[in-house]
Amino acid sequence: MNSCTVYRSLRYGGLPSQNDYRHFPQRKVANQVPNFNFIKTKKDVKLGTTIALSNKAFNSTSVSLETFVRMHNTISFLVIRNDTLLYEHYSEPYSDTTLVSSFSMVKPMISTLVGIAINEGRIGSVEDKIVDYLPEYKERVGWGKIKVRNLLHHTSGIKFSDGKFSLTSDNAKYYWGHDLREEVLEAELEFPPDTQFKYSSINTQLLGMILERVTEGTLSNYLSEKLWKPLGMEASASWSLDGTDKNAIEKAFCCLQARTIDFAKFGRLYLNNGNWEGKQIVPKEWVDYSTCPDPSGNNKRYYNNNWGLGPLKYGSYFAIGLYGQFLYMYPEKNIMIVRFGNTDTAYHPNYWKEVFLQLIDQL
Repeated sequence: MNSCTVYRSLRYGGLPSQNDYRHFPQRKVANQVPNFNFIKTKKDVKLGTTIALSNKAFNSTSVSLETFVRMHNTISFLVIRNDTLLYEHYSEPYSDTTLVSSFSMVKPMISTLVGIAINEGRIGSVEDKIVDYLPEYKERVGWGKIKVRNLLHHTSGIKFSDGKFSLTSDNAKYYWGHDLREEVLEAELEFPPDTQFKYSSINTQLLGMILERVTEGTLSNYLSEKLWKPLGMEASASWSLDGTDKNAIEKAFCCLQARTIDFAKFGRLYLNNGNWEGKQIVPKEWVDYSTCPDPSGNNKRYYNNNWGLGPLKYGSYFAIGLYGQFLYMYPEKNIMIVRFGNTDTAYHPNYWKEVFLQLIDQL
């Protein structure tokens, strides 16, 4: 690991946090007016009066949603049904205008841009070999067999260590490092494509590099033109970069800063099958495919195109990130829940999915 990565990691606490983006160079993701606005309810809606959770870390029983979110390290929390904002919570110093930093919750946006690029003919199909777009990898042993689909499914076989952000992990190198292109070039295969599912950020970073190559521009600009402007986001976003020179690239696997409500608008796009106010932004076929299980190529049934998939009975799906970040969709009731959490490794935030179902049952 280079000295820059070690320095940043030690200086800023090692583990990622909401404030890290202030230490990274940024690229703007521009929005434009007019904005789209959710309806704010005028009724006194009582939500989650019987929320209950019991595990090794917590015992929260029969409390209100307001009490629950305050107890459980929540930065922001939204509940939206039929375009109406039923519940909105922000913990100080955060507010409805604060930019919150996404971690892996941004990964489905990358997959969405891939779907748009395929629809535009910039990428042929998910079955294309990645070396068709990144020819610098053609001479690497085994890389010629990796397909775009493998990056979307996390079945590429590329070696990548997690290590809970230890200084020796690839996670730390990618997050704190300053030359992602070089880091990716040094990557090696761990097993053949299509044989094992292994979730890792290098797959999403490679998708970002492919998008950069086929659009002949930056990821930030493509996100702005294809999603941020058409969806009427309230504010411009920012995307953390790996450096300051002309070769700098977005950390495609994380680190998009935006208002909580603007993440909700991305969710609304999917709840409406890729259509936004009469305009088809994302092909419906791509939305359908991304939010349903596909076990091909040893992909996991609970994960597809960077979306987590809930129990088949409910048809729910979600974007998920570090510290309990969720963009949770429940199509049957047209409900969306957005949650951002604070840095805390003392608990396992997957229990939020149980809480969402309890909340949805009461709506």
